[in-house]
Amino acid sequence: MFFSRPRLRGFTLVELLVVIAIIGILVALLLPAVQAAREAGRRTQCVNNLKQIGLALQNYHDSNKALPYGKGPSYAGAPVYARWSAQALILPFLEQGNLYGAIDFHFPPATPGMAGATAFMPAFNNPGGQNGVICRALVPTYLCPSDIESSGDGDWPGQNNYTGNQGNWLCDRGDAAPAASDISPGELQTGVFYFLSKCRFASITDGLSNTVFFSERMRRSGTAYPRSDLFTMANQTSLAGTYATCSATNTATATPLTSKWGWSWVMGENCCTLHNHVSTPNTVSCAGVPFPGTMTNMAMQVSVSSRHPAGVNAMMGDGSVHFVTNSVDLNTWRGLGTRNGGETVQLP
Repeated sequence: MFFSRPRLRGFTLVELLVVIAIIGILVALLLPAVQAAREAGRRTQCVNNLKQIGLALQNYHDSNKALPYGKGPSYAGAPVYARWSAQALILPFLEQGNLYGAIDFHFPPATPGMAGATAFMPAFNNPGGQNGVICRALVPTYLCPSDIESSGDGDWPGQNNYTGNQGNWLCDRGDAAPAASDISPGELQTGVFYFLSKCRFASITDGLSNTVFFSERMRRSGTAYPRSDLFTMANQTSLAGTYATCSATNTATATPLTSKWGWSWVMGENCCTLHNHVSTPNTVSCAGVPFPGTMTNMAMQVSVSSRHPAGVNAMMGDGSVHFVTNSVDLNTWRGLGTRNGGETVQLP
Protein backbone atom coordinates (compact mmCIF):
# COMPACT_ATOMS: atom_id res chain seq x y z
CA MET A 1 0.00 0.00 0.00
CA PHE A 2 1.31 3.37 -0.90
CA PHE A 3 0.71 6.56 1.06
CA SER A 4 0.96 9.93 -0.64
CA ARG A 5 2.63 12.74 1.25
CA PRO A 6 0.57 15.87 1.84
CA ARG A 7 1.50 18.59 -0.54
CA LEU A 8 3.42 21.43 1.21
CA ARG A 9 2.48 24.88 0.02
CA GLY A 10 4.56 28.01 0.67
CA PHE A 11 3.93 31.67 0.03
CA THR A 12 4.01 32.81 -3.52
CA LEU A 13 6.07 35.84 -4.42
CA VAL A 14 2.92 37.89 -4.96
CA GLU A 15 1.56 36.96 -1.54
CA LEU A 16 4.87 37.85 0.10
CA LEU A 17 4.92 41.21 -1.61
CA VAL A 18 1.35 41.91 -0.51
CA VAL A 19 2.23 41.11 3.12
CA ILE A 20 5.28 43.35 2.96
CA ALA A 21 3.20 46.14 1.48
CA ILE A 22 0.60 45.81 4.24
CA ILE A 23 3.31 45.90 6.90
CA GLY A 24 4.80 48.98 5.25
CA ILE A 25 1.44 50.76 5.27
CA LEU A 26 0.90 49.90 8.94
CA VAL A 27 4.35 51.18 9.86
CA ALA A 28 3.74 54.38 7.89
CA LEU A 29 0.46 54.88 9.74
CA LEU A 30 1.89 54.11 13.17
CA LEU A 31 5.23 55.94 12.88
CA PRO A 32 3.84 59.49 13.24
CA ALA A 33 1.89 58.40 16.31
CA VAL A 34 5.01 56.81 17.81
CA GLN A 35 7.09 59.89 17.04
CA ALA A 36 4.41 62.16 18.51
CA ALA A 37 4.31 60.07 21.68
CA ARG A 38 8.09 60.26 21.99
CA GLU A 39 8.08 64.01 21.45
CA ALA A 40 5.34 64.39 24.06
CA GLY A 41 7.57 62.59 26.53
CA ARG A 42 10.57 64.74 25.61
CA ARG A 43 8.53 67.92 25.88
CA THR A 44 7.31 66.84 29.33
CA GLN A 45 10.94 66.38 30.41
CA CYS A 46 11.79 69.80 28.96
CA VAL A 47 8.97 71.35 31.00
CA ASN A 48 10.28 69.58 34.09
CA ASN A 49 13.80 70.95 33.46
CA LEU A 50 12.42 74.48 33.31
CA LYS A 51 10.40 73.93 36.48
CA GLN A 52 13.55 72.75 38.24
CA ILE A 53 15.36 75.89 37.07
CA GLY A 54 12.41 77.98 38.26
CA LEU A 55 12.50 76.38 41.70
CA ALA A 56 16.26 76.92 41.86
CA LEU A 57 15.80 80.60 41.07
CA GLN A 58 13.16 80.94 43.76
CA ASN A 59 15.47 79.35 46.32
CA TYR A 60 18.42 81.44 45.17
CA HIS A 61 16.32 84.58 45.65
CA ASP A 62 15.23 83.45 49.11
CA SER A 63 18.87 82.90 50.10
CA ASN A 64 20.40 85.98 48.47
CA LYS A 65 17.47 88.43 48.47
CA ALA A 66 17.94 88.92 44.73
CA LEU A 67 18.08 86.87 41.54
CA PRO A 68 21.46 85.96 40.03
CA TYR A 69 23.01 88.16 37.39
CA GLY A 70 22.74 87.09 33.78
CA LYS A 71 26.30 88.20 33.04
CA GLY A 72 28.86 88.45 35.78
CA PRO A 73 31.83 90.84 35.95
CA SER A 74 34.78 90.38 33.65
CA TYR A 75 38.19 89.49 35.04
CA ALA A 76 41.45 91.37 34.55
CA GLY A 77 43.65 89.63 32.03
CA ALA A 78 40.78 87.57 30.58
CA PRO A 79 38.51 88.24 27.59
CA VAL A 80 35.38 90.21 28.43
CA TYR A 81 33.16 87.23 27.58
CA ALA A 82 34.83 84.92 30.10
CA ARG A 83 32.29 85.68 32.84
CA TRP A 84 29.97 83.51 34.88
CA SER A 85 26.32 82.89 34.10
CA ALA A 86 23.15 82.61 36.16
CA GLN A 87 23.22 78.90 35.35
CA ALA A 88 26.52 78.62 37.23
CA LEU A 89 25.23 80.46 40.30
CA ILE A 90 22.09 78.35 40.81
CA LEU A 91 23.89 74.97 40.72
CA PRO A 92 23.56 74.36 44.50
CA PHE A 93 19.78 74.61 44.14
CA LEU A 94 19.74 72.04 41.32
CA GLU A 95 21.33 69.32 43.44
CA GLN A 96 24.69 70.18 41.89
CA GLY A 97 26.36 71.36 45.08
CA ASN A 98 29.51 69.31 44.47
CA LEU A 99 29.95 70.82 41.02
CA TYR A 100 29.39 74.32 42.38
CA GLY A 101 31.82 73.70 45.21
CA ALA A 102 34.53 72.73 42.72
CA ILE A 103 34.30 76.09 40.92
CA ASP A 104 36.93 78.67 41.85
CA PHE A 105 35.10 81.97 41.41
CA HIS A 106 38.37 83.85 41.99
CA PHE A 107 39.04 82.99 38.35
CA PRO A 108 36.92 83.33 35.21
CA PRO A 109 35.34 80.32 33.55
CA ALA A 110 37.11 78.40 30.85
CA THR A 111 35.27 78.90 27.58
CA PRO A 112 35.06 77.01 24.29
CA GLY A 113 35.89 78.59 20.96
CA MET A 114 32.67 80.02 19.54
CA ALA A 115 33.85 81.11 16.09
CA GLY A 116 31.70 80.48 13.05
CA ALA A 117 32.77 81.95 9.72
CA THR A 118 34.35 84.91 11.53
CA ALA A 119 36.93 85.37 14.29
CA PHE A 120 34.66 85.39 17.32
CA MET A 121 35.22 84.55 20.98
CA PRO A 122 38.29 82.30 20.77
CA ALA A 123 38.65 79.64 23.44
CA PHE A 124 39.96 80.78 26.82
CA ASN A 125 41.68 78.77 29.53
CA ASN A 126 43.13 80.12 32.73
CA PRO A 127 46.94 79.84 32.64
CA GLY A 128 46.85 77.71 35.77
CA GLY A 129 44.09 75.49 34.42
CA GLN A 130 41.54 76.67 37.00
CA ASN A 131 37.94 75.67 36.16
CA GLY A 132 39.00 73.90 32.97
CA VAL A 133 37.46 70.54 33.87
CA ILE A 134 34.45 71.93 35.74
CA CYS A 135 33.30 74.11 32.85
CA ARG A 136 33.15 71.08 30.56
CA ALA A 137 30.89 69.15 32.92
CA LEU A 138 27.54 68.04 31.54
CA VAL A 139 24.52 69.18 33.58
CA PRO A 140 21.52 67.12 32.40
CA THR A 141 18.99 69.71 33.62
CA TYR A 142 20.41 72.21 31.12
CA LEU A 143 19.77 70.02 28.07
CA CYS A 144 16.43 69.73 26.28
CA PRO A 145 15.89 66.07 25.25
CA SER A 146 14.17 67.17 22.03
CA ASP A 147 17.38 68.86 20.88
CA ILE A 148 19.40 65.65 20.69
CA GLU A 149 20.08 66.20 16.98
CA SER A 150 22.09 69.31 17.82
CA SER A 151 24.55 67.48 20.04
CA GLY A 152 28.09 66.99 18.87
CA ASP A 153 29.89 67.84 22.03
CA GLY A 154 33.43 67.03 20.94
CA ASP A 155 35.60 68.08 23.88
CA TRP A 156 32.89 70.30 25.40
CA PRO A 157 29.95 68.29 26.81
CA GLY A 158 28.89 71.17 29.09
CA GLN A 159 26.32 72.67 26.73
CA ASN A 160 23.04 74.48 27.37
CA ASN A 161 19.51 74.88 25.98
CA TYR A 162 17.87 77.07 28.63
CA THR A 163 18.19 80.83 28.46
CA GLY A 164 17.56 83.69 30.83
CA ASN A 165 15.45 86.64 29.67
CA GLN A 166 17.78 89.57 29.08
CA GLY A 167 14.96 91.71 27.72
CA ASN A 168 16.14 94.36 25.32
CA TRP A 169 18.35 94.67 22.26
CA LEU A 170 21.68 96.01 23.56
CA CYS A 171 24.11 93.21 24.39
CA ASP A 172 25.76 94.54 27.55
CA ARG A 173 23.41 97.28 28.68
CA GLY A 174 23.11 97.15 32.45
CA ASP A 175 21.91 99.44 35.22
CA ALA A 176 25.05 101.60 35.28
CA ALA A 177 24.83 105.20 34.13
CA PRO A 178 25.40 105.46 30.36
CA ALA A 179 28.74 106.62 29.03
CA ALA A 180 29.05 109.54 26.64
CA SER A 181 30.05 107.10 23.91
CA ASP A 182 26.91 104.93 24.22
CA ILE A 183 24.96 104.74 20.97
CA SER A 184 21.65 104.78 22.86
CA PRO A 185 22.31 106.36 26.26
CA GLY A 186 18.65 106.51 27.23
CA GLU A 187 18.16 102.77 26.79
CA LEU A 188 17.38 100.67 29.86
CA GLN A 189 17.65 96.91 30.15
CA THR A 190 14.13 95.61 30.48
CA GLY A 191 14.54 91.94 31.31
CA VAL A 192 15.49 89.99 34.41
CA PHE A 193 18.95 88.51 33.70
CA TYR A 194 21.53 90.85 32.17
CA PHE A 195 24.94 92.39 32.77
CA LEU A 196 25.48 92.62 36.55
CA SER A 197 21.74 92.47 37.17
CA LYS A 198 20.47 91.91 40.70
CA CYS A 199 16.73 91.97 40.22
CA ARG A 200 14.46 91.44 43.19
CA PHE A 201 10.97 90.03 43.00
CA ALA A 202 9.68 93.36 44.31
CA SER A 203 11.16 95.14 41.26
CA ILE A 204 9.19 92.95 38.85
CA THR A 205 6.12 95.15 38.97
CA ASP A 206 4.53 93.60 35.88
CA GLY A 207 3.94 90.54 38.05
CA LEU A 208 5.84 87.27 38.26
CA SER A 209 3.14 85.41 36.35
CA ASN A 210 3.38 87.94 33.47
CA THR A 211 7.17 87.99 33.13
CA VAL A 212 9.26 85.38 31.33
CA PHE A 213 12.28 84.29 33.37
CA PHE A 214 13.68 81.45 31.25
CA SER A 215 12.89 79.88 27.91
CA GLU A 216 14.83 77.64 25.53
CA ARG A 217 17.01 77.87 22.46
CA MET A 218 18.44 75.29 20.08
CA ARG A 219 22.15 74.63 20.30
CA ARG A 220 24.43 73.56 17.47
CA SER A 221 27.65 71.63 17.07
CA GLY A 222 29.43 73.91 14.61
CA THR A 223 27.70 73.18 11.32
CA ALA A 224 25.53 75.91 9.84
CA TYR A 225 21.82 75.76 10.64
CA PRO A 226 19.54 78.81 10.17
CA ARG A 227 17.30 78.14 13.19
CA SER A 228 20.18 78.16 15.67
CA ASP A 229 22.93 80.23 14.03
CA LEU A 230 23.71 83.75 15.17
CA PHE A 231 24.18 85.78 11.98
CA THR A 232 26.07 89.01 11.44
CA MET A 233 24.23 92.20 10.53
CA ALA A 234 25.15 95.86 10.27
CA ASN A 235 25.09 97.28 13.78
CA GLN A 236 21.96 99.25 14.68
CA THR A 237 21.12 102.12 17.04
CA SER A 238 17.53 101.27 17.96
CA LEU A 239 15.16 98.41 18.75
CA ALA A 240 13.17 99.05 15.58
CA GLY A 241 16.31 99.05 13.44
CA THR A 242 17.58 95.85 15.05
CA TYR A 243 14.29 94.05 14.48
CA ALA A 244 13.85 95.24 10.88
CA THR A 245 17.43 94.52 9.83
CA CYS A 246 17.71 91.11 11.45
CA SER A 247 14.26 89.98 10.33
CA ALA A 248 15.18 90.83 6.73
CA THR A 249 18.30 88.66 6.88
CA ASN A 250 18.62 86.07 4.13
CA THR A 251 19.87 83.08 6.10
CA ALA A 252 20.92 81.33 2.89
CA THR A 253 23.56 83.96 2.18
CA ALA A 254 24.22 85.67 5.54
CA THR A 255 27.44 85.07 7.46
CA PRO A 256 27.10 83.12 10.73
CA LEU A 257 28.90 84.82 13.59
CA THR A 258 28.69 81.44 15.29
CA SER A 259 27.16 78.05 14.57
CA LYS A 260 27.88 76.87 18.10
CA TRP A 261 25.05 78.55 19.96
CA GLY A 262 24.59 77.05 23.43
CA TRP A 263 28.05 75.47 23.52
CA SER A 264 28.55 76.38 27.19
CA TRP A 265 26.38 76.74 30.31
CA VAL A 266 29.07 78.68 32.22
CA MET A 267 29.32 81.72 29.91
CA GLY A 268 27.10 84.64 30.86
CA GLU A 269 26.65 85.61 27.24
CA ASN A 270 24.09 85.98 24.45
CA CYS A 271 25.88 83.20 22.60
CA CYS A 272 25.12 80.58 25.21
CA THR A 273 22.86 81.41 28.16
CA LEU A 274 20.63 84.42 27.39
CA HIS A 275 17.91 85.47 24.96
CA ASN A 276 16.04 88.69 24.35
CA HIS A 277 12.51 89.60 23.31
CA VAL A 278 13.22 91.61 20.18
CA SER A 279 11.47 89.02 17.99
CA THR A 280 9.07 86.11 18.43
CA PRO A 281 10.04 82.42 18.86
CA ASN A 282 11.85 80.54 16.11
CA THR A 283 12.79 83.63 14.12
CA VAL A 284 16.26 84.58 12.90
CA SER A 285 18.95 85.77 15.35
CA CYS A 286 21.64 88.37 14.63
CA ALA A 287 24.47 90.35 16.19
CA GLY A 288 25.60 93.76 15.00
CA VAL A 289 29.22 93.89 13.84
CA PRO A 290 31.35 95.85 13.91
CA PHE A 291 30.14 97.88 16.87
CA PRO A 292 31.79 100.97 18.38
CA GLY A 293 33.51 100.69 21.74
CA THR A 294 32.27 98.03 24.15
CA MET A 295 29.53 95.41 23.80
CA THR A 296 27.20 97.93 25.45
CA ASN A 297 26.86 99.22 21.90
CA MET A 298 26.30 95.84 20.22
CA ALA A 299 22.79 95.42 18.81
CA MET A 300 21.38 91.89 19.07
CA GLN A 301 18.28 89.91 18.25
CA VAL A 302 18.52 86.55 20.03
CA SER A 303 15.25 84.70 19.53
CA VAL A 304 14.17 81.67 21.52
CA SER A 305 13.82 78.45 19.53
CA SER A 306 13.25 74.72 19.93
CA ARG A 307 12.62 71.45 18.12
CA HIS A 308 9.17 71.18 19.69
CA PRO A 309 6.58 71.56 16.94
CA ALA A 310 5.22 75.11 16.53
CA GLY A 311 6.73 76.88 19.53
CA VAL A 312 8.80 76.89 22.71
CA ASN A 313 8.39 76.37 26.43
CA ALA A 314 8.68 79.49 28.59
CA MET A 315 9.01 79.56 32.37
CA MET A 316 7.45 82.54 34.13
CA GLY A 317 8.58 84.21 37.31
CA ASP A 318 6.03 82.32 39.38
CA GLY A 319 7.57 79.03 38.23
CA SER A 320 4.77 78.07 35.84
CA VAL A 321 5.72 76.83 32.37
CA HIS A 322 3.68 77.71 29.29
CA PHE A 323 3.97 76.67 25.66
CA VAL A 324 4.34 79.78 23.50
CA THR A 325 3.50 79.35 19.82
CA ASN A 326 5.49 80.84 16.98
CA SER A 327 2.43 82.93 16.08
CA VAL A 328 2.36 84.81 19.40
CA ASP A 329 1.75 88.54 18.89
CA LEU A 330 5.04 90.47 18.81
CA ASN A 331 3.90 93.15 21.26
CA THR A 332 2.61 90.46 23.63
CA TRP A 333 5.94 88.64 23.51
CA ARG A 334 7.87 91.85 24.06
CA GLY A 335 5.60 92.76 26.96
CA LEU A 336 6.23 89.39 28.57
CA GLY A 337 9.94 90.14 28.31
CA THR A 338 9.81 93.27 30.47
CA ARG A 339 9.82 93.23 34.26
CA ASN A 340 8.38 96.72 34.80
CA GLY A 341 7.04 97.93 31.48
CA GLY A 342 3.50 98.37 32.72
CA GLU A 343 1.99 96.33 29.87
CA THR A 344 -1.29 94.55 30.50
CA VAL A 345 -0.43 91.41 28.56
CA GLN A 346 -0.45 87.73 29.36
CA LEU A 347 -0.13 84.49 27.51
CA PRO A 348 -3.30 83.27 25.78
